[in-house]
Amino acid sequence: MHVRLTDDAVGDLETIRAYLEPKSPQGFMRIATAIFTTMAQLETFPLLGREGRVEGTYELAVPRTPFLLIYSINDPLFVDIDRVLHGKQEYPPDK
Repeated sequence: MHVRLTDDAVGDLETIRAYLEPKSPQGFMRIATAIFTTMAQLETFPLLGREGRVEGTYELAVPRTPFLLIYSINDPLFVDIDRVLHGKQEYPPDK
């Protein structure tokens, strides 16, 4: 399987970078490495996460960070990273 990012996930990563990088470039690199390493694990182990709070999704905590990957498997060749969220963010959002 291959990992691909949705536009929302790309936006989440850009927001994380914009917040963390000016404060601590090394801290940002550590967290970015952890996020992308965890995403890469999903290529081999797509069911690594737990069943998500939103139907049809899975959730996987990024080790040693406060971040959570929200992903889905709607195509037999791809794991879609739907969101990259901080654990304190409200999820799923109220409708």
